Amino acid sequence: MKILKEQTLGFWKRLFYSLILWGGAVFLTLIFSLLDLLVAFPLSVFFDRGTRWMVHQNSIRWARSIIGFSPIWRIFVTGREHLQKGKHYIIVANHQSLLDILAVCAALPINFKFLAKRELFQIPLMGWAMASAGYIPVDRASHKSGREAMMRITRVLEEGVSVLLFPEGTRSPDGKIRAFKMGAFKLALDNKVEILPVVVDGTGQALPKKSWLVKKKSTFIVSIGKPVPIENAGDGSMEEVKEKIRHEMTARLARLRHGKDM
Repeated sequence: MKILKEQTLGFWKRLFYSLILWGGAVFLTLIFSLLDLLVAFPLSVFFDRGTRWMVHQNSIRWARSIIGFSPIWRIFVTGREHLQKGKHYIIVANHQSLLDILAVCAALPINFKFLAKRELFQIPLMGWAMASAGYIPVDRASHKSGREAMMRITRVLEEGVSVLLFPEGTRSPDGKIRAFKMGAFKLALDNKVEILPVVVDGTGQALPKKSWLVKKKSTFIVSIGKPVPIENAGDGSMEEVKEKIRHEMTARLARLRHGKDM
């Protein structure tokens, strides 16, 4: 596929493309939300055994449709060969932009759930569709909500479904991979699930943190790493595993930015 040459847009182009992209994203979100609620979710209840795979497949099509609709975004994926059929993972990804969920949904052909702000689930149609897909609401200001989200994640993993987490905890303002929190790794250890390290790049340049205006023509690069087992890690060695994974992802991000690993 053709990788777009990164190009910073002037203000009026940024405004023009932002209006087109957000308008298209809203329209496509409404269409796919209705498909979730009227088609995918009812079928999922009968045929998915609670995994909501059919609904998440619709999310994959939603993400790919938005990127495909955009005249200034492309996506390039490497490492799909590392995914093993029938396995589920704790997916850990770096976090640059609101567009990261879009990029990872479009790139990973597996069923996974992710955490999202509770307020999003209150939006008519979109929020209902997110709930129907089994995505997990969380109020970051509430410890009780955080504990409930962890219990939901455990139930999802017990059903054989993957979970996507951003271990940095927030979006990086400069695109560098920040320190990882321990939560994702403890969940992987407790549930005997491998870590799948995913590196995302290009999204932060396309839509920077705290901005609703697109900034650049961009190719979203999603690099899927080799799964990492940590079932034998104790408390001390788990910190080492966490840092080893972060350093590997940081090095992979640097290689991607220099045109390697592509």
